[in-house]
Amino acid sequence: MTTVTVPDSLQGQTPPTSAPAAPARPWSIRRWAARIGRFLAYGFLATVLGAVGFSLVIGLLSAGAATVVVWIGLPILVAGVLVAHGFAKAERTLQSTILGTVLPTPAPVRAPAGAGRVRRLLTPLTDPQSWLDSLWVLVNFLLALITVPLALAWTVGALATVGGPVATLVLEQTLPPAEDSGLAALMGVAEPYTLAVDVSLQFLAGLLFLLTLGPVVRGLTALHRSVARGLLSSRYRDQQRLLRTEQSRAAGRSAESAALRRLERDLHDGPQQRLVRASMDLARVESLAQKDPEKARAVLRETREQLGLTLDDLRRLSRGIAPPVLVDRGLAAALTELAAISPIPATVEAPELELPEHVEIGVYYVVSESLTNAAKHSGARSVRVELARIGDDARVRIEDDGRGGAEMRADGGLAGLTGRVASLEGRLTVTSPPGHGTRIEAVIPCAS
Repeated sequence: MTTVTVPDSLQGQTPPTSAPAAPARPWSIRRWAARIGRFLAYGFLATVLGAVGFSLVIGLLSAGAATVVVWIGLPILVAGVLVAHGFAKAERTLQSTILGTVLPTPAPVRAPAGAGRVRRLLTPLTDPQSWLDSLWVLVNFLLALITVPLALAWTVGALATVGGPVATLVLEQTLPPAEDSGLAALMGVAEPYTLAVDVSLQFLAGLLFLLTLGPVVRGLTALHRSVARGLLSSRYRDQQRLLRTEQSRAAGRSAESAALRRLERDLHDGPQQRLVRASMDLARVESLAQKDPEKARAVLRETREQLGLTLDDLRRLSRGIAPPVLVDRGLAAALTELAAISPIPATVEAPELELPEHVEIGVYYVVSESLTNAAKHSGARSVRVELARIGDDARVRIEDDGRGGAEMRADGGLAGLTGRVASLEGRLTVTSPPGHGTRIEAVIPCAS
């Protein structure tokens, strides 16, 4: 089976891959305790690193800002943002190792080629990520001062589920009784029920902490992850988005150039040759008009047939450029017309959808090229075309019952389809197991 998908790699940077989601495992006290232990370990290390980083970075940035007017502050500011970058790198390692969170590093801003020494020295100050790293040092330290004590307090409260009642019973037996001691006495509970009420209340309080410890730790972990992603990796996502856009535009230019070359070749091999022959035949008619009118009429009939074939070729070639039926009657009618003129019997399921114009043209092109390729190469007896809107995407699927085995070639029709769909920021998937037909599916986003 051959499966071709529009690639998602981005000029030397690829989004971090994640393992397939594992099936949900049953609750286990060992995993529960390990999750809490991991967060407490992370919190302890984050607090220590945060305190050191906060002291160094804020100190350097403050000193640099105070002395920037005498220029000595600029190197100090550079040192401050570089130290912040180092602590941000340590945070990425910490979260990856302990919490299993991948925080990709954005590409740094680099000095232009030929820049002087001073320009290269000050380049970190022009990198937005440098200041985001510095902001993260401040925010993460303040966040750790809140979340880590909270997690510790909740853990201690949960341990009181067992330790609290036991300690109360031991103290009750070893220490002399005190008047009005304990929560039960304050509530007005009379002897001999005060001990039982105190133990029960402590147990219930500890049980409440125990039952909520897991969600609280998960929430605090998610908070640290969200802050780190927002400050340490948001520019990475923006860079990936920009690279995808640039690749889509490049794919669009490449697909357009390939389509123009193919159109030029088809015009040269088809209509242009017929028109040259028609011109020569008309010259013959001009010379035969007086000498042999009957033969001149025969040549005119042949010329008219050639011009009819030329017109058919031009109509066929123009269908992938700007089909009038698509503009006048909509996409569903245009796809129905494509199926009607297809050499292979084709059925179309295409509801009336409100799609952007560029998406309609892209879908029409995919269906037109797919039907043409099926007629040339598949040996199919039937083709099925389905159009649907899935959320914010338009999805078109073309499936035949031919011989299958379609392969991607650099100069083939599938490569052109891939480039055309990629230029619309969509994705194309071709599934073609030998002997089991071919299925082409294009998904194109409708957002402008």
